[in-house]
Amino acid sequence: METHVRRIQRTGKSTYTVSLPKKWVEKVGLKRFDEVYIVPFENGLLLFAGSPEALTEAELLVEQPAEPEMAVRLFFSKYLDGYGKIRVIFPSASLQIAGYLKDCIRRWLVGVEIIEESSSELVAQCMPMHDKLPVKMSIERMGSIASNMIRDAVDSFLRADEELAAEVLKRDDEVDRFYHFVVRQMNIAVRDPRILKALNLSSPSDCITYALGAKNVERAADHAENICRRVSMLRRVPRRSEELAKVSEEVVNVFRSSVNSLLHPDIVFADKTLKKADIVAERLENLQTQSGYESATFQTVLNSLKRIAEYAADLSEASINLSGRVVTVSS
Repeated sequence: METHVRRIQRTGKSTYTVSLPKKWVEKVGLKRFDEVYIVPFENGLLLFAGSPEALTEAELLVEQPAEPEMAVRLFFSKYLDGYGKIRVIFPSASLQIAGYLKDCIRRWLVGVEIIEESSSELVAQCMPMHDKLPVKMSIERMGSIASNMIRDAVDSFLRADEELAAEVLKRDDEVDRFYHFVVRQMNIAVRDPRILKALNLSSPSDCITYALGAKNVERAADHAENICRRVSMLRRVPRRSEELAKVSEEVVNVFRSSVNSLLHPDIVFADKTLKKADIVAERLENLQTQSGYESATFQTVLNSLKRIAEYAADLSEASINLSGRVVTVSS
């Protein structure tokens, strides 16, 4: 990448100017009187040419024979990329695929409306919602839902309550909806510094951190789901439930703290949460070797709780990365 050095010139009492490299101007297609956008951030200025090109419309052709899952994956990929409108074309009438796709859109995506529909075509409009549902609010809701899922999943297991387990399983869709929405927001923000600033993010690297953080929350919810699926395998209320209940509550608490540390980065708080998460994960690992927990069902539940504690540690590490503080480590 070629580097250009320019001197800042002062014109008048309150204006400074800097010239733009001719090759760059020609490459991006700028001409006299065109506008360029300069977006100020705390760590400097970011300049980019013209209005950033939005990903306006994507067109998907679903060939026959096609699996419904493939159509969903293709649609979701365009949603996550940040397209404003997604058109799906079916060369031959496929009501089964179209119906399955619509169900998945309703279950797992935020801000998508079907605006046109026929036997051979479906058009979805993806609403711009970064100002109505900021990324931190989305992750906060994900964390709240996932935390309650973990607590209720263990409760359903300890009580062998299949009805509660079934209810918890339904909540996973809501976590997935927010996760997909966060990834979409981050992909758009990386391309458009104005959206980045609107989301109160300081740099494109923050987008990666929050996307990975949201993924850890989504995975924690998946493990709560995994615990619920073990409830139907129980023939009786498990023994030694008191000890498991106690350690599972520690998992919930450290997971909540880790989500909070990601949303409100503080290196001291994040470091304490990280250490707690490591301690809880170690306790669960030791519990797996104790008598009374030998069954495959118990081992699966303990392993899921251990993984959740590890995700909490990952979230705390992300918070430390976001804090941007310089720390002096003394022996």
